[in-house]
Amino acid sequence: MLTHPSHQPEARHTFRAVGTFLVLLLAICWLPSLPGTKGVAHYLPLHMALETLAIVVAGLTFGVVWSARHEQLPRNALLLACAFLGVGLLDFAHMLSYEGMPAFITPNSPEKAIRYWLAARLLSALALIAVAWLPWTASASQPRALPVLMVALVLLLVTALHGLFFFDPHLLPNTFVPGEGLTAFKIFFEYALMALNLAAAALLLWHMRQPRSFNASGLFAAACVMAQSEFLFTRYAGVTDIYNLAGHLYKILAYAFLYRAAFGETVQHPYALLRASQRQLQATLDALPDPLLEFDDEGRTLDVRTGHAGHLLAPSRRLLGKTVQDILPPADARIALAALNEARQHGFSRGRIVALQVPDGTRWFELSVARKALHPGQGQRFVVIPRDITRRRHNEEAMRTLSQAVSQSPVPIVITDLQARIEFVNDAFTRTSEYTAAQVLGKNPRLLQSGKTPASTYRSMWAELTQGKPWQGELVNRSQSGREFIESVLIYPVRNAEGVVTNYLAHKEDVTEMKRAAERIQRLSHYDQLTGLPNRTLLDTRFQYAIRQSATLAVLWIDLDRFKDVNDSLGHNGGNLLLLEISHRLRSSLQDHDTLSRHSGDDFVALLPHTGQGEAAKLCVRLLDALAQPMLVSGHEVFLTASIGIAIFPDDGDHLEALLKNAETAMYRVKDDGRNNYRFFTPEMQVHSARALALGNALKQALHRGELHLVYQPQIALKDGSVVGAEALLRWNHPQWGAVSPAEFIPLAEASGLIVPMGEWVLNTALHQLRAWLDGGLPMMTMAVNLSAVQFGQPGLPELVGELLERTGVPAEGLELELTEAVAMKAPEVAAQKMRELRQRGVRLSIDDFGTGYSSLNYLKRFKINKLKIDQSFVRDIGTDPDDQAIATAIVQMAHSLGMATIAEGVETAEQLAFLRARGCDEVQGYHYSRPLLPEQFESFVRANLQERSAKAAQTGLRVAEYSAI
Repeated sequence: MLTHPSHQPEARHTFRAVGTFLVLLLAICWLPSLPGTKGVAHYLPLHMALETLAIVVAGLTFGVVWSARHEQLPRNALLLACAFLGVGLLDFAHMLSYEGMPAFITPNSPEKAIRYWLAARLLSALALIAVAWLPWTASASQPRALPVLMVALVLLLVTALHGLFFFDPHLLPNTFVPGEGLTAFKIFFEYALMALNLAAAALLLWHMRQPRSFNASGLFAAACVMAQSEFLFTRYAGVTDIYNLAGHLYKILAYAFLYRAAFGETVQHPYALLRASQRQLQATLDALPDPLLEFDDEGRTLDVRTGHAGHLLAPSRRLLGKTVQDILPPADARIALAALNEARQHGFSRGRIVALQVPDGTRWFELSVARKALHPGQGQRFVVIPRDITRRRHNEEAMRTLSQAVSQSPVPIVITDLQARIEFVNDAFTRTSEYTAAQVLGKNPRLLQSGKTPASTYRSMWAELTQGKPWQGELVNRSQSGREFIESVLIYPVRNAEGVVTNYLAHKEDVTEMKRAAERIQRLSHYDQLTGLPNRTLLDTRFQYAIRQSATLAVLWIDLDRFKDVNDSLGHNGGNLLLLEISHRLRSSLQDHDTLSRHSGDDFVALLPHTGQGEAAKLCVRLLDALAQPMLVSGHEVFLTASIGIAIFPDDGDHLEALLKNAETAMYRVKDDGRNNYRFFTPEMQVHSARALALGNALKQALHRGELHLVYQPQIALKDGSVVGAEALLRWNHPQWGAVSPAEFIPLAEASGLIVPMGEWVLNTALHQLRAWLDGGLPMMTMAVNLSAVQFGQPGLPELVGELLERTGVPAEGLELELTEAVAMKAPEVAAQKMRELRQRGVRLSIDDFGTGYSSLNYLKRFKINKLKIDQSFVRDIGTDPDDQAIATAIVQMAHSLGMATIAEGVETAEQLAFLRARGCDEVQGYHYSRPLLPEQFESFVRANLQERSAKAAQTGLRVAEYSAI
């Protein structure tokens, strides 16, 4: 579209008029034979009439604008009006200077008249260019002196031009030569004027393509017709020809368009705006839902409009002429008068509320009061709009209650807009996040992110929310202080009445403690509390998963060798530290997908997916090597070994219970074979396991059935070869299995607790036997009886020993109780007290298997031990192994330095005997002298030893006598 719709229909009329004048112009130029083309008779009066008309139109243009100069007119309108004041004055001077008129200061001539003409045309063209180029806007802050200044400048310019044309015309080029017509300068100047007017028309046409801000159409028509006028003035050859006449007519038409535009902007346009404003005001009043009342300065009602709501205390005709006090109750009347007074002082009053009793209950009205502009001689008037806010009050009260409930909710609540900008948080949120509401409003909730929530969680959340669906999940967030917490979050879209999502509302709950409690419960129910390893329950879960993923699987049962002795020596805390180190070593030797479980005190189970016999064997070697390295616990260097049993899925069982049972069976076979090794389960082991079970059951009845008996191994003094004692050893003859090895049934008795009654039976039987030997004439000797850890830990042991000694009549020095190092060091202070009580009764004490445990020399000295027994593991290779020799020698020397005797067990060869005698060992026992003997056999052995010693003594005495005789 060539022009903007806001310029219609003016633009359409303008184009039509400009087109018509252009066609007429062409007709004048193309028809040279028109009457008057050679000159117009009586042209002077006609010229005066035309110029007078033009001057009047220019003056009217100035007058219309000048009269409205104080009404915030656009500056361009003032500029155009002042410029055409100058144009009118120059046109007036042109008319007075026309040839045939009385001399105007100086003699008149066509040259003089043309100069005033060109000056007027140039000023009008420049004015049109200026108003088309400069912004056409009204300014409320323009200086009041600006119009006067503009007029003064125009008058100054016109005066200067008059001085130039009157007194220095020779400074200007010629424009007309009598008899020849216009000069080239004159024609060029006219074309330049035509170009300026066309340029102004082009700028005004651009304005016509924009929304209407002034009457660009009228100014466009003036510029176009002015350009056509200038074109005609380039054509005349005489000052009275038809072209000159047409040019004057076109100039007047251009002035008329200009006046029309100025009149429209300063008079018609404001009135149009006023009518539009009145219509808008009327429409506003018609649409106003609230009553509108007008009061005078005394609070009297002058006018009433009920509006759509119609909430009035009485019909409008009854309110007219009534004062506020007449209409409202006293309290509400005072509020209304206060609002009127506030409006009187400040121009307006808002927010005052009155409550009125109406038939349907109490209604609240908010008063908006504005002071009306005063007319001369008129008193103050006020417009009052009482808005019914009853529903709003109820809604606000409901919202206040809801807001308080939300704000005081113990659950954090967050409301955001669709761009996730926070709009509301409650107190619980600020407590949890440690941010104040001011710190988070307008921010994105991502400021709480800890970086530990997976990105997929946020993608899932937004995928649901953008579809208008709620989302629930857990987020790991961080508070302002850096505290991390886990929140269970429910976010759902909030929709308006049209069902459009406008906000997101999040309910959040800090579940950190709940999660931690669940983790603690999970850990308590699935993990060992000491080592943190999976327990039996979690092991079963891992096994079920593993058999679904792998075709073969190995189960290792790992039992620590002699851990009970070590634990007794180090104490409970030391034992726990040792178990932690062992679990760490075992776990470090396994792969990530393997499972290591602590099954019981010193038993561990390893679950190895995708593992066959070859891989399991290699792993067992690594495990044993890892455990073989020394461990420093509580200042003690500890050496441990382990026995490992292996069961393979599915060959050795298709469920965990069977695999564990078989792996444990294989482990016990390693124990039987000497420990510190591994074995795969075989079916034959099942037989051995069944035998152990049967033995355990049979052992419970063995004592009552008289299947137990004692044998005695002689203890020989190396200084003279005499029998100085006997070690009582328990034996079991079963009617079905025959003689059962102590290595089989003693561990079963200790595990089942039968060792306590059996130990008491052994002690009682051994003392009775010693008493019988003594009564039979055998010399005094020591009866050595082993005490297990369970026996030694029984309360009342010293009292029991004293009672048995008293009952049997055996001297207290005839009883020697043997304790292992582990038993003595399990609770050193308690052990020392119990040993002290036994020594006070005269009982002798010895440490059995010395060197295999972890004795503290400090405690050893405090225990006041009578004898140390060198373990047979150091005696076995004492003839060839330098280490065993060094250990045995050190034990003997240390014992003697502490005032203790020594006895070596397991002496089987003359070489072993010779070494021990050379090192000063006090006593020995072993197969070199005698196997363990039945009571009758032992008595015969002692009597034979006595006879042999007597014979040797007699032979020695004879030799001494012979030597003396010589």
